[in-house]
Amino acid sequence: MQSASNQLRFKRRVLVALGWNDPRTIRVIGQYARNAGWHLETRHFFDEIVPLQWRGDGLIVSYSQRSDVLAFIRRQAPRQPTVLLGRNQPGIDSAQVMEDNVMAGRFAARHFMERGHIEFAWLSAYRGSVSSDRYGGFSSELAESGFKCRKLEHRGSRSSLRDGRRRQAWLARQLDGLPRPLACYVLDDQLASEMIEVCLSNGWRVPEDFAVMGTGNIEIACECSHVPISSVDLDEEEIALKAAQLLDRLMRGRKQPARPIMIPPRGVVIRSSTDFLAVASPALRLAVDFIGANLHRPFSLEHAAEAAGVSRRTLYNLFKRHLARSPAEFILKARLDRARHLVAESPNLTISNLAAQSGLGSPRTLTRLFLRYEGVSARTWKKALRKSPHPAPWNASGSATVFPGKEIPLNPSGFMSGQMP
Repeated sequence: MQSASNQLRFKRRVLVALGWNDPRTIRVIGQYARNAGWHLETRHFFDEIVPLQWRGDGLIVSYSQRSDVLAFIRRQAPRQPTVLLGRNQPGIDSAQVMEDNVMAGRFAARHFMERGHIEFAWLSAYRGSVSSDRYGGFSSELAESGFKCRKLEHRGSRSSLRDGRRRQAWLARQLDGLPRPLACYVLDDQLASEMIEVCLSNGWRVPEDFAVMGTGNIEIACECSHVPISSVDLDEEEIALKAAQLLDRLMRGRKQPARPIMIPPRGVVIRSSTDFLAVASPALRLAVDFIGANLHRPFSLEHAAEAAGVSRRTLYNLFKRHLARSPAEFILKARLDRARHLVAESPNLTISNLAAQSGLGSPRTLTRLFLRYEGVSARTWKKALRKSPHPAPWNASGSATVFPGKEIPLNPSGFMSGQMP
């Protein structure tokens, strides 16, 4: 039997020093450390103190705004295997696991364009590579569809960034007079919450006047805002897991990867702050409301046209002009999104009930569509969701895209006329 001292020496000592304390990151690294038998130095999680003299086997770090933490990272990183979390670089040569900020921006742009927006803005209060990458992805995706993006960046000093009143007054001045409805992608969820507060304080509606999308999907920020915030889920759990796995390999003598490991976003988690179709046509609004209220039962395109007070041909033209898709394509995507939401909300729902409540008819139809657009069966999708649930709200005015899935192609056969499955 090993002595207590031998057991202590056997455990690898790992310190985690993060510039932000995301509970998801801490939880995943903690679980991995327990299973791997690491001794995890946890003091920095709680009081942000880093030891003056650290002698350990590995570090997991991220960029910090604090000079003392940055100095610790730069001093200690060369002394043992180190993994850097995130895109911002604190000035060390180490292995790196990072989020795909460009793709996050692209996801946000696609979501807004799917909802009919034509006026867009980017909001940031910080400079740096993360802000640059997210703006770049957002503006590039918009430009490829012929749209422009206004850039709203608060350029105060480091001390002025803490002055919330001054920043909010600046933002109110920027937003006043901008065309509406305006879709705004925001650097992070905390700043998105602040923008929503500014909008409501000035009598502007969210999402009808300003649709607001955050980044990070931090639930406590998104769901406790005045208006719950839609957000791009960067998959922080996977980033943390890959960082822990990489550090484990490095401590076992493996070679450092030549390039950073890039983790793509999971997709957009839709909440109330963007749950609005920005369409100018009253007839199209009536049709969209009818579709959202009747997804659970069969109906024809003629029924939707009648509810909108227009002909079937006019309805088709309205959808194509304002939403760049046919009514049938819109209904199919809405029903698939409803099915995704039902799975997230009620994982134990049977496939038959799921097909019926989403208006997709039979289990066979549901399975075929999930295979086509998700790449897996509905049963497999349900099992994956149980392991990492990300439910999103649903209402009659639109759909909820929790995972990016596959794009629905134009003119899907069998959905152009008659009764929808």
